[in-house]
Amino acid sequence: MVLTSALALTACGHQADPPTSSAGPTSSDDPRFLPLAAYDMPEDDGRTVGRARWTLAKECMARLGFDSLKNLATDPQPAWLQRPSGTGVLTAVLYASDDLRYGIQDPEQAARYGYHAAQAEYQRRYSEKKWSLPQYLALTGEFVGDDPKTVHGHRIPERGCLGDADRTIHGTNRQDRKDPVLDLETKSLQQGMREPAWKKADKAWSAFMRKAGYHYATPRDAEIGSDRNRQELQEELTGRQHDPAVPSDLEKKTATADARCKRQNGYVRTVHAIDVRIQNQLIAKNRTKLAEQRRWNRDAARKAHDILEDRS
Repeated sequence: MVLTSALALTACGHQADPPTSSAGPTSSDDPRFLPLAAYDMPEDDGRTVGRARWTLAKECMARLGFDSLKNLATDPQPAWLQRPSGTGVLTAVLYASDDLRYGIQDPEQAARYGYHAAQAEYQRRYSEKKWSLPQYLALTGEFVGDDPKTVHGHRIPERGCLGDADRTIHGTNRQDRKDPVLDLETKSLQQGMREPAWKKADKAWSAFMRKAGYHYATPRDAEIGSDRNRQELQEELTGRQHDPAVPSDLEKKTATADARCKRQNGYVRTVHAIDVRIQNQLIAKNRTKLAEQRRWNRDAARKAHDILEDRS
């Protein structure tokens, strides 16, 4: 998934539809297997909802006077919207993937993408598009300072055309509704990391990394890479520019060592088992709201299917 936040006065960023995994796990031993996923929206339904969302948004944009967007491609869907540069807003982006829930695991993937594998996956699944400020405001309704609330003489709907589409499909603004699946998946990780067995796995991984010449207490510390950030900053001060969206050679080497260490000491197998056990416990305690979320997702998928059928 991709999470974004924008900082400018009290501005908030736009959160896009999260990408779904390309293939589901085949057994509970697969590290991609998560019990809570049974209550989340299936991949095919997610694509249907996404296409319907952008189909409605295009129609809304046409009503607001953006005729050029009538033929905007929705398969693949556009990537999350970025406010145009130079408009006084700093946007921070966090990419995440269920396949990387326990960090980088494939040495070949690490050697190619470093810790940017989730970003690369997202960019493969969604089409990048540059938006003008009027288009961005009309689609998101995310206003900062003196941003105009109208375009072409029309008032921008609450949360923009994408928000209008969400209300049609889901019956509410998605941002106003807490997702219990995401919430409990986060809690499971937080609880798991406090477990003695998880901490023991971190220590074993850290010992493997020290043998490779790296000094990190946990895989998360390696991914954040405070030491790499300082080194890259020093290089910038000496005139060598580094794009933070592109993995450096040092990041790739670190990520490769990280993935190899995880494979050698069975790190992922250990922490995944803890995660699965905790998720099952959380499901038992939250069955009612999880069942409600599953119904909500199914209703949205049916609505989205009907919308696309009506326009076929």
